[in-house]
Amino acid sequence: MSLRQVELEDVIPLRHEVLRPGQMRETCYFEGDDNETTRHFAWVEDGQVLSIATVMEAGRDVDGKTVPYQLRGMATDPASAGQGIGSSFLQALHETVNDSWWCNAREVAVRFYERNGLVVVGEPFEIPGIGTHYVMVYEKTAGS
Repeated sequence: MSLRQVELEDVIPLRHEVLRPGQMRETCYFEGDDNETTRHFAWVEDGQVLSIATVMEAGRDVDGKTVPYQLRGMATDPASAGQGIGSSFLQALHETVNDSWWCNAREVAVRFYERNGLVVVGEPFEIPGIGTHYVMVYEKTAGS
């Protein structure tokens, strides 16, 4: 398995299946997807995309520090869930981005992100039509 930087269209099918099931495909395109500094990633095995995420420059102030990057649209193929693929993918992203980043995590994903080094900051909030989310941060530290 390997981490690859891919095109936006390569992440849309899994975004649609996992993050926007039953919604129009157009809802899978996020603001900033086409920014020059935005990068889309996939975890690929035997040509099959098993996990995806987008990393974009979107600084956010957390406890007086700017966290420079946002992780968006992370999803893992449901047929591959529970096999450690999402964790392996996230670890590879930590190494590739090599900086601190934040995400809006769905309530059901909080424990997954905590197991992978992120911490909740602030209070939960609702994204209409999607559900309860938490801001979570991965803080890049020396040696990590």
